[in-house]
Amino acid sequence: MLKMAVGQSDDVDPEAAIDDAVAQAKAQLGDATPKAAILFAAFDAFDPSLVERVRRAFPGIDVIGATSAAEMSSVAGYLEDSVALAVFASDNLELAAGMGVGIETDPATAAHDAIAQARARLTRDPRLCIVLTEGINAQRVIKALRDELPADVLIVGGAAGRHELGGNAPTYQFCNDKLSATGVVVLLMAGPVALSTAVGTGWRILGPRGTITAAGYGVIKEIDGQPAAQWASAYLDMSSATYGNPLAIQDAGTDDWYLRVALATDGQGGLRIPGEVPVGASVQLTTTSPDEMLRASEAAVERARAAFPEGASPQAALFFSCAVRKYLLGTRTGQELASARDLLPQSLPIAGMYCIGEIAPTGAATAGATDSHFLNETFVTLLMGS
Repeated sequence: MLKMAVGQSDDVDPEAAIDDAVAQAKAQLGDATPKAAILFAAFDAFDPSLVERVRRAFPGIDVIGATSAAEMSSVAGYLEDSVALAVFASDNLELAAGMGVGIETDPATAAHDAIAQARARLTRDPRLCIVLTEGINAQRVIKALRDELPADVLIVGGAAGRHELGGNAPTYQFCNDKLSATGVVVLLMAGPVALSTAVGTGWRILGPRGTITAAGYGVIKEIDGQPAAQWASAYLDMSSATYGNPLAIQDAGTDDWYLRVALATDGQGGLRIPGEVPVGASVQLTTTSPDEMLRASEAAVERARAAFPEGASPQAALFFSCAVRKYLLGTRTGQELASARDLLPQSLPIAGMYCIGEIAPTGAATAGATDSHFLNETFVTLLMGS
């Protein structure tokens, strides 16, 4: 059986906040022995001492985590400037964590180090990889993780966040006593774990469809043989990021779309984007409304629940939503979690964060889906049980 105990607090004193979260989690754990924990911490509240306080409270466990744009849980709802803690216990699953650093120069070695550290402490092949990383190089990290893991491992997670959408302020990833602004941390779960995942965006496709004819990492150079900025500027003001009108990307030979924000022009006719899109992919403009975004979050939860393995019941849920969704939804942001809770058992423990980029498969929610992408402006649901 899998048990996830959750704690969350927005006390103005970060140490008091983490102590509150720990106390809440301990009360829910009862006699269960914790094996690992995930900590989502507001950028302004985070200090490495918070991780140490969790490790002292639960001796011997691995603690991974990241800074976040906002946090959520089943105990305190949606909060900003808070800490949210998820502590895992199980009598039939193995959990182990690892970390690699330097993804900006060598994502393959960083991913190898993280997976090797975690797998060295497992006796069975992993089924799930929860990953937290840095947004600029996240797509490279996903590819490197896939090369390191068995083909049937589900990879889900997000890129560390901060309050502002733009700017050059770092984000942080951590595992036990290690901290980095350019790291990848993983929590592997092995054994008879039941899983399902689904994503939702809420954006509608509109306007003409183009084909990406030249691209590189971080840039779309050409669409339909013309400079990508020229193609987009016929419809969008490219003087700033197109958060409200991201590009819908459909890779050749696939049925599913995912979103890419056009951050700005690159000064050479291209569009700067997070991550990479392949040459030959289709591209279209999108639009949305708060109601459509919230309906999409609900639909993701419904699809994940419908896809959960027959004969099993979810025992925990993790949500990874986007800082841009928070920005666009404004005072309605908390409705994402509130609506999700209405669709799930009220006793189900939930934890999550608002990211700068999400990681999940784009297709139909299935326990065996392994085609994880780096996503933008997306709500990710992960249901777990055993």
